[in-house]
Amino acid sequence: MEGRSALARRLVETRAVVADAVLDRLAPRSAGQASLLIVRSLVSALGSALEAASPDAVVAWARMARGAYALPVLLDLVSSSCDVIAEAGDSVEYDFSALLVFLEIVKANVAEAFPQTAAPRLPDPQRAASSVIEGVLAMLKARDEATCAHSYATGAWCRRLSEQMKLSPATTDVIFKAGVLHDIGKIATPDAILFKPGPLNEAEWVEMQKHAEYGAEILAALPTLAAYAPIVRAHHERWDGQGYPYGLSGEQIPFEARVVAVADAFHAMISARPYRPAIGQREAMEILRAGRGTQWDASVVDAMIAMLEAPRKHGRQEVAHG
Repeated sequence: MEGRSALARRLVETRAVVADAVLDRLAPRSAGQASLLIVRSLVSALGSALEAASPDAVVAWARMARGAYALPVLLDLVSSSCDVIAEAGDSVEYDFSALLVFLEIVKANVAEAFPQTAAPRLPDPQRAASSVIEGVLAMLKARDEATCAHSYATGAWCRRLSEQMKLSPATTDVIFKAGVLHDIGKIATPDAILFKPGPLNEAEWVEMQKHAEYGAEILAALPTLAAYAPIVRAHHERWDGQGYPYGLSGEQIPFEARVVAVADAFHAMISARPYRPAIGQREAMEILRAGRGTQWDASVVDAMIAMLEAPRKHGRQEVAHG
């Protein structure tokens, strides 16, 4: 429906203004507890839900945010956001009564996702983190399926690379999850930049680079995922200090971020983008080699190359002994 789509687009385009209005409307018990970026991500989720005529995106957001907020605060955030959006919808050519019904459905679905009468249980930190990560990724998928797919793939490459480097299971798990979460800040990237079908201009590139800090801020606001914030913030830093957002160099960059950076770059290169086709694995490996010790940690690049070449070497050995 055109009116619904128009309202969904308006919410995404003006989410900063809408988020400010939501913060102003919160009940006293909730005021001061909500991160502005988290509220903006809720507004984006509501826009996605409205576009799809389904509350799923908001329920996914709520599952993500549950680790950071008490249930009454969470419900207040959703309710206040729905109220602000109802007021915005009054000025769009859209069935206002249908909008109100839909927003009530959203609120009911979120409330039903967290039964307040459930018996309390001791939390499992690993399960809690995994649940919040799934909520984060579901929210990202509602915004951009391609980025979500890249996030999962980067996590898988991070795991393989960590195992190649013989890292401990605990460190491997941290790097895997950081890889899955590395682009979560793109939730806050404007649509015109995120979905641009060609290369970004200088101003757009500056805005796109903010996703590393946005992601870290979102994760820092979620207690179960806060440990991943420094890794996500640093995954675009370079060994030679020419990266962003802080221009860290060498071992100033968290080790886990150096691993994520190589896995992220490799999968990005072998994946098709709107403005360029995918490149072959051999060419991607040559690019990694060229950036060894300048863009990326040489030891991590060496491990990646060794892992990628292992099947080829094994095949040659079998032929030689065949």
